[in-house]
Amino acid sequence: MKVFLHKKRLALLLFVVLLIVPASALAAASLSAEADAKSIQAGDTVNVTITVSGKNMSVAEGIFTYDPAVLAFSESTDGVSDGFFNLVSAQKGGSNTLSARISFTALGAGSANIEISLEKVLGYDGKEQGSAQASVTVSVAQPQATPTPTPLNYANEGVLAQNVKGAAENMYIWRSLENVTLPSRYQETTLNYHGETVAAATVPDSDAPTLLYLSNAAGSLGGYYIYNQTADTLYAHQTVSSVSKTYILLEPDGMVPLPEGFTETTITIDEKDYTAWKAQDAQGDVYLLYARNSNGEVGYYAYNPADESFQRYAVMPARPAQPTLPPEATAEPVPATPVPEPATPAPEHTGTISVNSTLFYAVCGAAALLFLLMVAFVTLRLVEDARRKRKAAQRKAERERAKARELEQ
Repeated sequence: MKVFLHKKRLALLLFVVLLIVPASALAAASLSAEADAKSIQAGDTVNVTITVSGKNMSVAEGIFTYDPAVLAFSESTDGVSDGFFNLVSAQKGGSNTLSARISFTALGAGSANIEISLEKVLGYDGKEQGSAQASVTVSVAQPQATPTPTPLNYANEGVLAQNVKGAAENMYIWRSLENVTLPSRYQETTLNYHGETVAAATVPDSDAPTLLYLSNAAGSLGGYYIYNQTADTLYAHQTVSSVSKTYILLEPDGMVPLPEGFTETTITIDEKDYTAWKAQDAQGDVYLLYARNSNGEVGYYAYNPADESFQRYAVMPARPAQPTLPPEATAEPVPATPVPEPATPAPEHTGTISVNSTLFYAVCGAAALLFLLMVAFVTLRLVEDARRKRKAAQRKAERERAKARELEQ
C-alpha cells in the first residue's frame, strides 16, 4: 500500500514539473558544424556543413564569422550568404533537420576558427525552439613550392639541323610536335634525318612539302621549316594569302624554269619581306613568286600588289609587229622597206581567270533585282486572281438574292 502511494506521489510530482517547464525548453534546437578537411593548403577549398536539429522546424536563422585574412567566402547552398544563413523547410509540417553547405577558399597560412550562431528557430506551429552555437577550426598551411622545371636544352634533346637557309645560329629539329600546333591538313609523323628519328608534319596522300619544327638550343626562334630531302636543305615555311586561296612559298628547284627577263628581288606583303622575281612590261612592274597553291599546283605566280591577287604565270608568244607600210611611189624608185623581225615575245599574264569584283557584284545585283520583280509579278497576279474571285462571288450572291426576291413576289 505504501509503495502504491509513493508511485502516485511521484507521478503527481512529474506532472507538476511538466506543467511548470516551458514547451520551448522541451523542444530546444541544436546546431552542429563539420568541415570536410581540417588541414588544407593556401589556395585550396574547404566545405563546412552546418546542421540544425529540432522538432517540426520551419525556419532557422543565424550568423557565422571567420578570419578574412585566412579564409574567403566563395559559395554556398540552401539559403546561405556571406555571414548569414536562413534555412527554410519545404516540407508540410516542418522538418526535424535543416542543413546547408558553405565553401571557403584558403588565402594564407594560419588557423581559421569558423563560429556559427543559431539565433532563432521557429517550429511549424510558430513557437520558438531556442538558440545554439557551434564552431569548427581549419588549419591552413603555405602551399608547397612548385619546383621550377629545368628548361629543355634542344642541343641535347633535338637533332642538329644542317643546311638551314637564313639561320644565324645553330638550329635543332624537334623530336616531338606535341606542344606545337600543326598546320591545317597536316598530320604528325616521323622521319629519318641523317640517321636520327625526328618529328615531321605531312599531308597524307599528297605532294605537299614535308615540314620539320626547328628552334635554337634555348627553344626560342621556333617555327616550321620546309625540308627538301633531295637537296638536303631547310628553309622557313611561309604562306601568303590572296582573296580566295593560300599559297606556300617554295624555293625554285629547277622543275619550272624562271621566265626570261626576271631578276631576283624582295617584295613586302603584309609588312613581311619575301623573295620574288621582277620584270617590266607595258603595264609596269611584274612580280613573280614561286609557290604551291591549295590544289597542289607548283610554279611561278604573278602577284598584283594593288589587289593582293595571285595568278598562275605562263609565257605566251607575243604577236609579231605589224610591218611598216612603204611611202607612195615617186618618180624614182624607192627601195622597199624591209619587214622588221618579229619582236621578242613579251611576258603576258595568263592562267587563272580573274573575275572583276565590280562586274561580279553588278551581275549579282541584277539577278537579285530580277528575282524581286518576279516575286512582285507573281504577288500581283495572286492579288488580281483573288479580287476577281471576290467579285464573281459577289455577282453570284446578287443574282441569287434577286432570284429569291422574284420567287417571293
